[in-house]
Amino acid sequence: PEGVTYNPETNTISGTRTTVGSDDVTVVSTDESGNTTETSFTITVEGTTAPDVDPVEDQTTEVNTPIKDVTLNGKDNSGQPVTHEVNGLPEGVTYDPETNTISGTPTMVGSYDVTVVSTDESGNTTEKSFTITVE
Repeated sequence: PEGVTYNPETNTISGTRTTVGSDDVTVVSTDESGNTTETSFTITVEGTTAPDVDPVEDQTTEVNTPIKDVTLNGKDNSGQPVTHEVNGLPEGVTYDPETNTISGTPTMVGSYDVTVVSTDESGNTTEKSFTITVE
């Protein structure tokens, strides 16, 4: 795999794989008489770091007035995509997973604690919360 090398002088496989994933490796050893043996194994690198998600500021708006759109920005240290699950939005406000945007017009007065759970392909999660106050 990328970042891993074989040194024939020391018969050592070493390095640091640069991406998450699995690679099958086959090593063929040959002695001076030409006899060979083959060994296969898998190098697997798993993502164990939770995604980094930009904080979202609390906001206050009047009922039946659009909120300021919120774009969720999540990054994973291994380049994996990040998905978001959003809970607690006021009636009239929605989350669009295609654009990672929370938008809309709240139709009821109240204080709404919104929770965003961001998950990478390895299942690592980050949770962020913010409040939408509707007056």
